[in-house]
Amino acid sequence: MKKIFTLLLLIVPALLWAQEDRVYKNLSEVKDPLAVYQLKLTHKRLKKVPPEVLTFKNLRVLDLGKNRIVTLPPEIGDLSSLEVLNLQRNHLTSVTPEIGRLKQLKRLDLSRNPLLELPDEMGTLDSLQTLVLWSTGIVSFPPTFVALDSHLKLLDMRVCPMNYDDQQAIDDLCLQL
Repeated sequence: MKKIFTLLLLIVPALLWAQEDRVYKNLSEVKDPLAVYQLKLTHKRLKKVPPEVLTFKNLRVLDLGKNRIVTLPPEIGDLSSLEVLNLQRNHLTSVTPEIGRLKQLKRLDLSRNPLLELPDEMGTLDSLQTLVLWSTGIVSFPPTFVALDSHLKLLDMRVCPMNYDDQQAIDDLCLQL
C-alpha cells in the first residue's frame, strides 16, 4: 500500500503539471518546457521568435500574431508536434524552408505580412488544411503545391494583388488539388 501511495504522489503532480488545454501567454509562466502545448504571445512587440519557444517540443499551437517579427529561425522546423502556427500581422518578407518539416501542421496563418513568395518545401506539408495568405504579396505558388492534393481545404487569398493571369494560374493549380 505504501508503494502505491508513493507512486501516486509522484504521478498525480506530473499529470496536473502538463495541462494540454492550458494556454500560456507569457514565457515567465513556463516552468517545464515539455508541459507547454499552447503558447499565445500576441501583441508583445517581438522582433524575433524567442529562443525559449524552440525548446517547447510538445507545442501544438503557437500564436505569434500581431508582433514585429521579421524572420523565422530555421529551428522552427524542429517543433514537430506543431498543428497551428499563427504569424499574422508581423513583418515577414520570407518563410524559412524548414517550415516544410512541420508534418503535423494543419493551419498556417501568414496574413498581413509583406510576403512575396513561399518556399517549395511548403508543398510537403501533408497535414495542412488551412493556409491563410490574406493581404500578402503572394500571387503565385511553387509547383510543389500540387502535392497538397486533398488535404488543403481552405486557401484564403483575399486582398492579394493578383492580375487575371495570376488568378487563372492559381485557379488551375486549385483544380489539380
